[in-house]
Amino acid sequence: MRKFQASESRDIDDVLEMLPHYEAAAQRVILRVRQFIPFEPGARVLDVGAAQGSTVTAFAKAGFAACGVEPWASAIEVSKELAEHTGVPTEIQLGVGEKLPYEDEAFDYVHAYSVLEHVDDPIAVFQEAHRVLRPGGGFFFCTTSAINPRQNEIGRFPLFPWYPPRVQRAIMEWAAHERPWLVGYTTRPAVHWFRHRAVRRSLSDIGFRRLVDKWELRSKTGEFRGISGLLVRTAATYPIARVAGDFLVGRVEYLAVK
Repeated sequence: MRKFQASESRDIDDVLEMLPHYEAAAQRVILRVRQFIPFEPGARVLDVGAAQGSTVTAFAKAGFAACGVEPWASAIEVSKELAEHTGVPTEIQLGVGEKLPYEDEAFDYVHAYSVLEHVDDPIAVFQEAHRVLRPGGGFFFCTTSAINPRQNEIGRFPLFPWYPPRVQRAIMEWAAHERPWLVGYTTRPAVHWFRHRAVRRSLSDIGFRRLVDKWELRSKTGEFRGISGLLVRTAATYPIARVAGDFLVGRVEYLAVK
C-alpha cells in the first residue's frame, strides 16, 4: 500500500490484509477500557469514522453489538464487500461525528481512532459522544499530539506538530490541492493537534466525569513488563513523567467516562 494512504481510500484487498491488525487492536482496547467502565460482550459500540468497517467487524467478532458512522459513501460500499467476505454484518450509516444519527444514551462505548484531527469541530464531536453515551459509558479516542514532534499526517514536513496552527492549516490545504500524495490523497487532511490541558478542560466542561490518558490505560493491564512496564507505570503516576512520555511517544489517547 502507498505510504500515507488515507483510510477512506482503501479497497477491499487492503482492508482484508489489515483486518487482523484491527482485530488485535480491538482486543487491546477492550483489555484497557474494561478497567474503567463496564465493557463486556453484548455492549453497544459506535465507531465514529468507521471507514470500511474494519473496527466494527473486529468488535462484532469479539461479541459486541457494533455499528459505525462514516462520511465517505465509497468507504461504506467497501464495508458491504467486507461483510460478504467475513460473514459479519456491518451496519454503517452515512454521517459525521459532529452530528451523530443516533438517539440520546444509545451506546455503552464510542470509539474514534484517527478521526478528531480531520473533523471540522472537535468540540462538537466531544458533545455528540457525550450525548449518545449512557451514564457510565466511555468515549475512547486516539488523535494527534501537539507535544510529540513526530507525525504521519503529512510527508516531508519535519516537526510539523510544532508549527503554528494557521501555518499547519495553510500547508494542509495546499497539500490537499497541489501535492495530494503528501497527505495520502485525502481531501480532509489533519488540521487539529491536541494538548492535554485543553482536552481535559473541554471534556470536563461538557460533562465527562473522568479522563483517563494512555499511560493509565496501559499501566495495569499486564501488557508491559520489566523496564517498559516500569516506565508506563511511572508516566501514569507522575505528571512530569507523563509530559516526558507524551513528548517521546506518539499520539494522544484517552478514555473519557460519562
